[in-house]
This record gives sequence, structure tokens and C-alpha cells, in this order.
Amino acid sequence: MAKKEERAAFTLGKEWEVKNVRALEFGTFFTLELPGLALYNLRVVPAGKKNYDSFIGMPEDLGKDNKYYKRFFLRLSDEDTEAVLDEVARILDAQEKKVARGRK
Repeated sequence: MAKKEERAAFTLGKEWEVKNVRALEFGTFFTLELPGLALYNLRVVPAGKKNYDSFIGMPEDLGKDNKYYKRFFLRLSDEDTEAVLDEVARILDAQEKKVARGRK
């Protein structure tokens, strides 16, 4: 396999927070908050059959030509992407435990 091309990436730093995590039947969505900036409706795209890891999908709009176009694009480092996805998973796990406790 060819070496992965190095690309510039935004560095999250220490002041970020995952909020509003929603697991819906058609995907998991969340908000990523940074100082002075909130990125809504980010999506967890699970690892696929085409040999790629899970990643963060950006919000898209359907154009008049029936093609989807990203509203914006944010490239994070692999480490930051993994940290955000881990935090989303931690929040989902806490939500599931809370629901399970409510059912007892």
C-alpha cells in the first residue's frame, strides 16, 4: 500500500468539547465545540469494507443536481480524530447506561 500523503491538519489543542451526541437509526451525530466556534451535525462514519478507519463526516446539503456538497471541511490529525471519536463513544456509553438504569 502506498504511503499516506502528509496533509496539513487543524490541531484541536486542549480546549474542545463534544456535545449533543445523538445516536439515530441512520447514524451518530454530534457537535464539536472549540473556543469561539461550534461545528454542528458532525457525523461518525464507521469503518468500512474498503479498508478505511472510522472518521468524522462533515455536514452536507443536497444540491439541485442531486449531488451532496459539504458545508465546510475540517481536517484533523489522526490523533485528534481518534480522541474525538473516543469521546463520542464514551458519551454514547454513558447515555446507554443511564437509559438502562432507568429501565430497572
